[in-house]
Amino acid sequence: MSSQIKAGLVGHGIAGSLTPLLHEAEGRALELNYRYLRIDTVLAEHAGRSLRDLISMLEDQGFCGVNVTHPYKGEAAALADEVSPIVADLGAANTVVFKDGKRVAHNTDYIGFRSALQEAKGLGAIGSMLLLGAGGAGSAVALALLDQGCDHLTICDPAPGAAERLAHRLGGLRPARRVEAVTGLAQLDAQLLDGAVNATPLGMEGHPGIAMDPAILAARTWVGDIVYFPLETELLKRARARRLNTLHGGRMAVFQAVSAFHLLTGHRADADRMSAQFQNLVSTGSPPVRASGPA
Repeated sequence: MSSQIKAGLVGHGIAGSLTPLLHEAEGRALELNYRYLRIDTVLAEHAGRSLRDLISMLEDQGFCGVNVTHPYKGEAAALADEVSPIVADLGAANTVVFKDGKRVAHNTDYIGFRSALQEAKGLGAIGSMLLLGAGGAGSAVALALLDQGCDHLTICDPAPGAAERLAHRLGGLRPARRVEAVTGLAQLDAQLLDGAVNATPLGMEGHPGIAMDPAILAARTWVGDIVYFPLETELLKRARARRLNTLHGGRMAVFQAVSAFHLLTGHRADADRMSAQFQNLVSTGSPPVRASGPA
């Protein structure tokens, strides 16, 4: 048997993540001896441990790297020895590869969302966009929108200063684009938007709510959501009721997983196969919870 490849997902409250199941299914399809674990800081065995300590522990145990999710994406970038150009731009990483004694940080959220946009034929224009959420995932979505052709991006986040900080950073990175921040939707004319994307946890399993009411949007406006569990969030359900075009979070999830799998294992994943596996997992309901942590 080939030597085992070990990777994992580090985050807080990640029991429902499909990522471990997606990765291990693709590993089996490629006949790899691949194990992908959850390292959930909600659990007592990891509670109170810093990301620095967890990453050092996983390195010592022979892991090839980790995916990192909320609330550690900014810290993951800071702990890296080398960063990809996108991580350097955003200051956020969701994949850290352990290679030749170094930690190399990448951002596959950016790759995932931009790939989803490129695939979504007939979705609608992206000239004027609204982004809801200025966190780690939101920053990746924002840069992907700008790089895909968005000319005017408005960022809305209720956290004091969050939208302003991201708008300022992106304005410096892409000075040819117009990027502005608002703290509430009353501050913009929603009828002028080509599209709106939710990059907050609202609508996710365990996070009930809706980031905005699509009733304020024009009939030509499309609506996206990066939440993938459930695929049809309340936001998308209401948007479809108005016959607006929609983009669910599943495509971003699959594309970022395909990219992360290659970075971590060195083997290229089959995007169609991972997409089919993702659809199967989502259709069966809440994924089973596996033991967390290295073992």
